[in-house]
Amino acid sequence: MDFLRTFTDERGSLTVAETGKELPFEVKRVYWIYNVPEAKERGKHANRVTWQYLVAVKGSVTISLENKEGNGMYVLDTPEKGLLIPPLTWNELLHFSEDAVLLVLSSQPYRPEMYIDSYDEFRKLIR
Repeated sequence: MDFLRTFTDERGSLTVAETGKELPFEVKRVYWIYNVPEAKERGKHANRVTWQYLVAVKGSVTISLENKEGNGMYVLDTPEKGLLIPPLTWNELLHFSEDAVLLVLSSQPYRPEMYIDSYDEFRKLIR
Protein backbone atom coordinates (compact mmCIF):
# COMPACT_ATOMS: atom_id res chain seq x y z
CA MET A 1 0.00 0.00 0.00
CA ASP A 2 1.28 3.44 -0.91
CA PHE A 3 0.58 6.94 0.33
CA LEU A 4 -0.12 9.19 -2.63
CA ARG A 5 1.35 12.65 -3.04
CA THR A 6 -1.02 15.05 -1.34
CA PHE A 7 -0.93 18.82 -1.28
CA THR A 8 -2.88 20.54 1.49
CA ASP A 9 -3.39 24.20 2.27
CA GLU A 10 -6.20 26.42 3.54
CA ARG A 11 -8.23 25.59 0.39
CA GLY A 12 -8.26 21.85 1.07
CA SER A 13 -6.34 18.83 -0.22
CA LEU A 14 -5.40 17.60 -3.68
CA THR A 15 -4.10 14.03 -4.07
CA VAL A 16 -2.30 12.89 -7.24
CA ALA A 17 -1.74 9.53 -8.97
CA GLU A 18 0.22 9.83 -12.24
CA THR A 19 1.07 7.28 -14.89
CA GLY A 20 4.78 6.53 -14.69
CA LYS A 21 4.97 7.56 -11.04
CA GLU A 22 2.38 6.03 -8.70
CA LEU A 23 0.76 4.09 -11.54
CA PRO A 24 3.04 1.66 -13.41
CA PHE A 25 0.51 1.45 -16.26
CA GLU A 26 -1.51 3.65 -18.59
CA VAL A 27 -5.09 3.97 -17.36
CA LYS A 28 -7.57 2.53 -19.88
CA ARG A 29 -10.63 2.20 -17.62
CA VAL A 30 -11.91 4.02 -14.55
CA TYR A 31 -14.83 2.96 -12.38
CA TRP A 32 -16.03 3.32 -8.81
CA ILE A 33 -17.93 1.03 -6.47
CA TYR A 34 -20.38 2.44 -3.93
CA ASN A 35 -23.70 1.75 -2.15
CA VAL A 36 -22.47 -1.75 -1.26
CA PRO A 37 -25.01 -3.23 1.18
CA GLU A 38 -23.81 -4.16 4.66
CA ALA A 39 -22.06 -7.56 4.80
CA LYS A 40 -21.85 -7.83 0.99
CA GLU A 41 -18.51 -8.54 -0.68
CA ARG A 42 -17.21 -7.83 -4.15
CA GLY A 43 -14.27 -9.00 -6.21
CA LYS A 44 -13.57 -12.68 -5.56
CA HIS A 45 -11.63 -12.97 -8.79
CA ALA A 46 -8.22 -12.38 -10.37
CA ASN A 47 -7.29 -10.70 -13.65
CA ARG A 48 -5.11 -12.48 -16.19
CA VAL A 49 -3.26 -9.39 -17.52
CA THR A 50 -4.89 -6.34 -15.95
CA TRP A 51 -3.22 -4.10 -13.38
CA GLN A 52 -5.51 -2.18 -11.02
CA TYR A 53 -4.98 0.67 -8.57
CA LEU A 54 -7.58 1.15 -5.83
CA VAL A 55 -8.31 4.24 -3.73
CA ALA A 56 -11.11 4.66 -1.18
CA VAL A 57 -12.01 8.24 -2.04
CA LYS A 58 -14.60 8.15 0.75
CA GLY A 59 -15.17 5.81 3.69
CA SER A 60 -13.22 2.58 4.08
CA VAL A 61 -12.83 -0.83 2.45
CA THR A 62 -10.88 -3.88 3.60
CA ILE A 63 -9.17 -5.78 0.78
CA SER A 64 -7.75 -9.30 0.84
CA LEU A 65 -5.10 -10.12 -1.79
CA GLU A 66 -3.37 -13.38 -2.67
CA ASN A 67 -0.75 -14.13 -5.32
CA LYS A 68 2.30 -16.38 -5.73
CA GLU A 69 4.29 -14.15 -3.34
CA GLY A 70 1.78 -14.61 -0.50
CA ASN A 71 -1.31 -12.91 0.84
CA GLY A 72 -2.30 -9.87 2.86
CA MET A 73 -5.13 -7.75 4.19
CA TYR A 74 -5.21 -4.02 3.54
CA VAL A 75 -7.49 -1.24 4.75
CA LEU A 76 -8.06 1.72 2.48
CA ASP A 77 -9.53 4.43 4.70
CA THR A 78 -8.26 7.75 3.34
CA PRO A 79 -8.02 9.17 -0.20
CA GLU A 80 -4.25 9.48 0.33
CA LYS A 81 -3.76 5.67 0.30
CA GLY A 82 -3.60 3.58 -2.84
CA LEU A 83 -3.29 -0.16 -3.40
CA LEU A 84 -1.67 -1.60 -6.53
CA ILE A 85 -3.01 -4.99 -7.64
CA PRO A 86 -0.89 -6.78 -10.26
CA PRO A 87 -2.23 -9.42 -12.66
CA LEU A 88 -2.78 -12.93 -11.29
CA THR A 89 -3.73 -11.62 -7.85
CA TRP A 90 -6.90 -12.95 -6.24
CA ASN A 91 -8.81 -10.06 -4.67
CA GLU A 92 -11.73 -9.89 -2.31
CA LEU A 93 -13.27 -6.54 -1.43
CA LEU A 94 -14.63 -6.83 2.10
CA HIS A 95 -16.14 -4.67 4.82
CA PHE A 96 -17.31 -1.59 2.94
CA SER A 97 -18.28 1.25 5.26
CA GLU A 98 -21.76 2.61 4.64
CA ASP A 99 -20.34 5.70 2.90
CA ALA A 100 -17.54 3.93 0.98
CA VAL A 101 -16.67 4.96 -2.57
CA LEU A 102 -13.88 2.83 -4.03
CA LEU A 103 -12.16 4.23 -7.14
CA VAL A 104 -10.53 1.68 -9.46
CA LEU A 105 -8.00 2.64 -12.15
CA SER A 106 -7.42 -0.20 -14.59
CA SER A 107 -4.81 -0.92 -17.26
CA GLN A 108 -7.30 -2.65 -19.56
CA PRO A 109 -10.86 -2.17 -20.77
CA TYR A 110 -13.41 -4.65 -19.43
CA ARG A 111 -13.18 -8.06 -21.09
CA PRO A 112 -14.96 -10.90 -19.24
CA GLU A 113 -12.61 -13.54 -20.67
CA MET A 114 -9.68 -11.92 -18.85
CA TYR A 115 -11.18 -12.65 -15.42
CA ILE A 116 -10.46 -15.77 -13.36
CA ASP A 117 -13.63 -16.35 -11.33
CA SER A 118 -12.73 -19.76 -9.93
CA TYR A 119 -10.44 -19.83 -6.91
CA ASP A 120 -9.39 -23.40 -7.80
CA GLU A 121 -8.39 -22.31 -11.33
CA PHE A 122 -6.48 -19.34 -9.86
CA ARG A 123 -4.55 -21.61 -7.46
CA LYS A 124 -3.59 -23.93 -10.34
CA LEU A 125 -2.36 -20.98 -12.44
CA ILE A 126 -0.05 -19.58 -9.76
CA ARG A 127 1.59 -22.91 -8.88
